Amino acid sequence: MNLLEEKKIALSTDEMIVALALCGYEDVAREASLLKRDMTEEQIDALAYHAERLLKHRGYWNEERPTQLAQEVEDLIHAMMKAPKKIRCVYGQYALLFHHLADGGMIVQRFEGMDHMFTIINHNSDYVEHLIDFYGLPEEKPTEGIAPFAIERELFDSLDTFTDEEMDAICEDEGHPISFRSFLKDFQERHAVLDSITFMFGEETEEDQRDEPVYLFLRGKSCVWVLDYSFVTERDEIDVYSVEMKEYLKLITEEELPAWLERN
Repeated sequence: MNLLEEKKIALSTDEMIVALALCGYEDVAREASLLKRDMTEEQIDALAYHAERLLKHRGYWNEERPTQLAQEVEDLIHAMMKAPKKIRCVYGQYALLFHHLADGGMIVQRFEGMDHMFTIINHNSDYVEHLIDFYGLPEEKPTEGIAPFAIERELFDSLDTFTDEEMDAICEDEGHPISFRSFLKDFQERHAVLDSITFMFGEETEEDQRDEPVYLFLRGKSCVWVLDYSFVTERDEIDVYSVEMKEYLKLITEEELPAWLERN
């Protein structure tokens, strides 16, 4: 890959879709966003024209090349698509991806709104700092002594259907454990949206697909609530426990991540 280290490349979603298609990844482009809809040929042509103008403006267009993309952009797309391992972090409507390249390098992709920011960084980059910058830390100091609890999966799956009045009533009911009520308050505050970190494998057929570890959690006002599905099959319950945000991210990146990266 001919990209300069530490060089940043910015692409809008439209540019990203067109760049994927020009590099031969039409199916991925259609799944990316806009093209998965029933667009007419005229609409697709308009999108391509708009993206071409944007790419030219950024200096990412080269009509003398087969793909018509600048070398650095084409190299970026191919390297990203062929990365054997990826880590996808989601926080609300935002996403952060680490593309681990076969040569040991890494591309960091940050998606906010309609913009994708790509950075080539050293593979020894501090994951914790990246994740803290992405997720942020709770506004309040951690509360000590919050007991873990278990919640029935059926109840958990229905929480997002509760009205604010119903949630308020549960949170005010002292008959429920304080840890459960604290979790519900944060769940309500975050509009029932969970965060996640997923370890993903790159180009694999459906027959070759392996289990991809997924870590689900909810960033609360003073802690992160971790959802443990380890025993959901046996007990049909989800274990929930609180932990300090930075400690949780360190646990994932210093203990879980190295073992996963060593898998072939």
